[in-house]
Amino acid sequence: MEISYFELEKETVEILDKNKVWVLSTSENDVVTSRSMSIINIGLEIFFQTNKRYIKYLQMFKNRNVSLCFMNVSIEGTAEEIGDWKEERNAELLKLYKAAHKSSFDTYGMLDQQVVIKVIPTKVKYWKYIDGKPLRENLYVREKRAERIDFI
Repeated sequence: MEISYFELEKETVEILDKNKVWVLSTSENDVVTSRSMSIINIGLEIFFQTNKRYIKYLQMFKNRNVSLCFMNVSIEGTAEEIGDWKEERNAELLKLYKAAHKSSFDTYGMLDQQVVIKVIPTKVKYWKYIDGKPLRENLYVREKRAERIDFI
């Protein structure tokens, strides 16, 4: 059944705003890898840093489809490299990232070949229980549509 896109989008942004470490999954040639990532967001757009030498970057370079997970929320999207922290266009992102993840930035942020990745969500999936009944809620970002699927 259809539900409010804007209410589920708002819920998603609130979860992103409050939870700054998510599990990122990437894949290439049927090999999937996952790791915890320090993220920031502006609305539904998600940003993190990585290095061009790391497996996650190499996988994203070959397959831009990624997934992020926190608790009962899974976000599918596409990843794109948007430069590094030294670029003026990333100055505001750098402030946000340092405020949320200073130690991560201090350790990795200025390494050679470090880059900023932007994830543009396409679908957000929730597992929920309402009145003890399991259900899934899906947010289709491109279509600006949301649905609830009851399993009982």
